[in-house]
Amino acid sequence: MEQLQRLAEAIADAYIRDLVRVSGSAQFSHVGKEGVVRRELLASGLVDNSVYAARLNGKVDYERAAYPMLMRMISLDGKEYQVTNHGKNIIDGMLRLALTKSAIRVSH
Repeated sequence: MEQLQRLAEAIADAYIRDLVRVSGSAQFSHVGKEGVVRRELLASGLVDNSVYAARLNGKVDYERAAYPMLMRMISLDGKEYQVTNHGKNIIDGMLRLALTKSAIRVSH
């Protein structure tokens, strides 16, 4: 589990670094809602979601099955780790879902 956590932290670091590089901050917005991407929460979400997906697939050794899922999200080539397009799409989806869930619902 420690290897999964370290890999997820590397993915989170690379994602936030790229987000700051592109937009100037770690802010993410969707449907008029904004939030700050935090490394520890993003890494935790990546681990939780990959382990959950491995369990859903019926894998007995779910930690081992979750590792390749996270590996597809990052490129370890070059001076800096880079989040792959697949990884960016997954993380963007996670963030959009989190912001949508945090929206205040109006009841009439």
